[in-house]
Amino acid sequence: MGKNKVLTILGMLIVSLSLFLAACGGDADSAENFPDREIEMTIPWDPGGGSDIEGRAVAEYTQETIDESVVVVNVPGVGGTIGAEELLEKDANGYHIGQIHDGHLVAHHSGITDINYDDFEPIGSMTASDYIIAVSTETGIETLEEFVEYGQENEINFGGTVSGIPRVWLEQLGQKLDINYNLVGYEGLGEAIQALAGGHVDAVLTDYPSASEFVEAGHMQFIAIGTEERNDNLPDVPTLMEKGYDMTMGINRGYVAPSGTDPEIIEILSEALEETANNEAFIEEITALGASVNFMNHEEYTNYLEEQNQIIEETIAEIDTEE
Repeated sequence: MGKNKVLTILGMLIVSLSLFLAACGGDADSAENFPDREIEMTIPWDPGGGSDIEGRAVAEYTQETIDESVVVVNVPGVGGTIGAEELLEKDANGYHIGQIHDGHLVAHHSGITDINYDDFEPIGSMTASDYIIAVSTETGIETLEEFVEYGQENEINFGGTVSGIPRVWLEQLGQKLDINYNLVGYEGLGEAIQALAGGHVDAVLTDYPSASEFVEAGHMQFIAIGTEERNDNLPDVPTLMEKGYDMTMGINRGYVAPSGTDPEIIEILSEALEETANNEAFIEEITALGASVNFMNHEEYTNYLEEQNQIIEETIAEIDTEE
């Protein structure tokens, strides 16, 4: 074989290898060029609830930050676990992210799903929602004192997700208030709120965005909130703390990517969320929803999830033992 022919073959091999590496490495999926196309955000709950409303606000403002579209896809089912499981199957390239909150940890330790927070790469926490006791107007209950008195003489039917964080709070609330209660299971908070509005259950632990319209329409009312101080949006609603019950209720909604996503891309996404979290217009919108901006970067959010995971694991174990 001639020398020139050998060089030609080597040249072709080098070109082919370069093309192969380019296809595999993919400039489009590299941290250097990220992002250069739309990002899909999975929200694993039905449209209209607090998680969906807040998530869409995050998507809207973050796409301005990164100058690429962030498209929301709702994948509801089994207390948020179906969407989380589908997200885990997506390509780990930064173009697939999803929302989670403390309820996913409850679902894992309740045996609903094998997936837990550490199957993902945490990006950051964005918003926090305080939870409120809402009661059906059909009960005739108007105050927390009346609620406790009623619950000590009767069984209160709470609507909620059996695999969600309300299950943990309800156990704590039942002990603190010394009331009789029963948890009626629904697919998500949206369904539970609809059931409360229809008078099918007596009470629901809810966030402000999910129930405010029903309160304004007179179907239900807020009687106590799980915060240390009163919420500015609900100045007339007392806290559990001020009524003598040492308990708070709230969740942090954060964002994750499939495991294996490039750490540099995770950092880019985390910084984009931080910029969004500092946007005054975003802060005003989230505050108007009755929630708050509570940004945690990748490392801070990972530490938060680790701590919550231990607390929830211990609490669920206690509940299961008592049952």
